[in-house]
Amino acid sequence: HMDEDTKSRLQEWAQGHGYASPNYVLIAEEGPDHDKNFLMEVRISKKPYGRGTGTSKQTAEKAAAREALIKIGILERR
Repeated sequence: HMDEDTKSRLQEWAQGHGYASPNYVLIAEEGPDHDKNFLMEVRISKKPYGRGTGTSKQTAEKAAAREALIKIGILERR
């Protein structure tokens, strides 16, 4: 289902394949304090795997992890 933790799934995939843990990097932060939007990128072994946006770093990280899971073929894009 949609709200399962994409971050832990990605972490498990990375560890299962002998990679370092995913690393989340803040790429951009936009908007006023009360209405911020964050763009996060997830990298595994310094290689970018996905990007995501959200109104908090946490949601942006989850979106980035979801993008990465789609890219590596674990999730299907809806």
